[in-house]
Amino acid sequence: MLNHAARRVAILAVLAATTVVVGSGCGARPSASVGDPVILAAPAPAAPQPLPLPKTGTGTGTTPTQPPANPDVPAIEPALPEAAARKVEPNTTLGAVVFDRVSNGARLSVNADRQFRSASLVKLMIAIDALHQGVSSSERRQLVRMLTVSDDEIASSFWVKLGPDLVPRVVRLVGLADTEAPELAGKWGEVKVSPDDVVRIYRYVMEHMPSEDRRLVVDALARAPEYAADEFYQHFGIPDGLDAQWAIKQGWGNNEHAMVLHSTGLVGEDWRYVVVLLTEHPLGSGWRTSADSVTAAANALAEALPET
Repeated sequence: MLNHAARRVAILAVLAATTVVVGSGCGARPSASVGDPVILAAPAPAAPQPLPLPKTGTGTGTTPTQPPANPDVPAIEPALPEAAARKVEPNTTLGAVVFDRVSNGARLSVNADRQFRSASLVKLMIAIDALHQGVSSSERRQLVRMLTVSDDEIASSFWVKLGPDLVPRVVRLVGLADTEAPELAGKWGEVKVSPDDVVRIYRYVMEHMPSEDRRLVVDALARAPEYAADEFYQHFGIPDGLDAQWAIKQGWGNNEHAMVLHSTGLVGEDWRYVVVLLTEHPLGSGWRTSADSVTAAANALAEALPET
């Protein structure tokens, strides 16, 4: 459970703040203006050096790459999701991994180690850190809401409670290789993640979390409604693009440089696949157009994923 001192700090920080984390996370909806996130007084510490773990792909920059050869894991052609996304939004930058938990190998790897701004994908990291430290029953209910409807206010509250070392702690706990804390400590949506690291996060949930905590996370993701707490339609990508059972965490947001929309989650019977679709778009691309490009990328995978 979060200690009393941490609670006092959190309460004071929240009362002192005039806005919540919105612009960098999942608080920007198509008709809304973008607000500034909470800025904490102390800057975020430098992220530790990435752990030298095996990667699901070798992609760098914007070059599509094939996953390592494995006769039991037939590869998905990287051009399929990229072409589908760019047909809808021509300037889409895609990072994608499909990991098969049965064969223990990657089916698809596109820009697998490229960093994208996390937007609300960081809420998975917040939940992992909070549950690892221990939380009360009421806090567990808050985590469920944060994951299910992508509640930014709850995410901001936990971000303050857990402190600026949250990202380095999760990097060490999960074994992330490309994840970095935001340059400004309060901008949780500016955490940098890669497709490979998002796969590692889901694998940690499924393979290393205590069963009660894993159930909380997966059940929450499997109940994500069409509209998030900020009224953004969050069934783009995996839900609309794949006719399969899913448990998803989505992300959307923008800063002064670009827009990001991400669709990630567990897919298929017994959650066989981890599907990660991270996208970046020029400002002005349009929320609906950009979201449709993610759905098109997901739909391009449909025939390549058996037993979903």
